[in-house]
Amino acid sequence: MATKEKRGKKTQPRHPEKKWGPFAGGTGVAVWLNEFETAAGTRYARTITLSPRRFRDPKTNEWRDGAYRPVDLSAMLLALQAALDYCHSTPLPGEAAEPEEVDALAEGEESPSDPKAPF
Repeated sequence: MATKEKRGKKTQPRHPEKKWGPFAGGTGVAVWLNEFETAAGTRYARTITLSPRRFRDPKTNEWRDGAYRPVDLSAMLLALQAALDYCHSTPLPGEAAEPEEVDALAEGEESPSDPKAPF
């Protein structure tokens, strides 16, 4: 029996730019760098994904998504804050960091826009 071959260009597997986890139950947070073409040229944007809590169903032996437990929320909150800090502090490709902010961070000072403040 002949098998069909998939045609088309082969793509490299994508990996997250930064990742926190997996924590207990498989939860985690990942930051992805996305590249897309526009009329103005190549642009970049970041997206964040949350990995669900996973468990193996004893009846079907398949992996399923489950509900978060209170202990998961603490880990996810810390990971989400770390992801937010990473997105705010890491410039996208082609963007330069603000010179005064780079100097302040190099000297160990906190960023002018306090990342701990939610707004």
